[in-house]
Amino acid sequence: MRERVGESRLKIWFLITANRLFVTTVFLLLAYIPLLLLQVFGPSSIRRLVTTAATTSLFGSVVIALVTSITLVLSIAQFVLSQEIGPLGEQRERMSNETEFREQVEDTAGIDVAPAEPSRFLRTLIEAADERTRALRDTVTEGPNADELKEIESFTDGLIEHSQVVSDDLTDTDFGSFGVLLPVLNYNYSWKIYAARNLKAKYAESLSSDAKQSFDELIEALRFFGPAREHFKTLYVQWEIINISRGVLYGAMPSLAIAAYVMLTFDASQLFGTQLFGIDVAFLVISGLYVLTLAPFAVVLAYILRVLTMMKRTLAIGPFVLRETEYFESARYEELADLQGESE
Repeated sequence: MRERVGESRLKIWFLITANRLFVTTVFLLLAYIPLLLLQVFGPSSIRRLVTTAATTSLFGSVVIALVTSITLVLSIAQFVLSQEIGPLGEQRERMSNETEFREQVEDTAGIDVAPAEPSRFLRTLIEAADERTRALRDTVTEGPNADELKEIESFTDGLIEHSQVVSDDLTDTDFGSFGVLLPVLNYNYSWKIYAARNLKAKYAESLSSDAKQSFDELIEALRFFGPAREHFKTLYVQWEIINISRGVLYGAMPSLAIAAYVMLTFDASQLFGTQLFGIDVAFLVISGLYVLTLAPFAVVLAYILRVLTMMKRTLAIGPFVLRETEYFESARYEELADLQGESE
């Protein structure tokens, strides 16, 4: 995915892969460090901190913001819960749709019962596509026109190799962790469908009926991956919204307690005059307490950042490629096998 979008490994790691507690800490540091730098290098007076009501006013604003954010988070949590609460008819329809989809996957994959775990279910879809790809490669390489169909062979080799990598990444991953969705984001099924359809059209006159049928079966297997990914993505987003709500609610009460303590009894003048690393201790303490009260907002930013990045990378469903890549316009009947991994 990083190679397809042309972004740095560090950026993708921070946006998606990094532990959200670490990202939350980074956001808090990004609030604390500028305060210290401005205190050292900017025009400032520590006397204003201990002789005016600026501190009380600041933390009073924090209390208002916290109460507002808690109300907003509870509203979002209620919305998520409302998606799971419904009359019997709606619940039965959901059950029927999911059961029907599983049965179609079972027929395509040639298995009796599809796995119940999301990671194993997705691996089943990838393995089904992998099996169809191998059948296509065997049909092409063993046919009479094998020499002029080298591009299709190269395409199938790349697809098989990529499928194995993604399948291995899904091994021993549990739903709720981002380890389930990250390999799914790396599986650019949209481009694979696009490439397969165009290769079939490009070499239509040279393909045998068995090869054309193998192409159709491969495309059919790849098409199951889109709805499955969207379904698990929706469940994951709901999971993350619940985590955000819990994180905000857990951090809200300590933050409110800190703000109340500073407003009611904290006396910065008792720390006035003492310095640490050239910065007045009164400012260090006040700014540190202020940053701690921002913890609920940092939690929201950390989780929302990953959710929004994931949603951006998976906006399209089906054979649509939203991000242009080099030579994309000329790729319709060009070396699709060489470009198959560059875009989704």
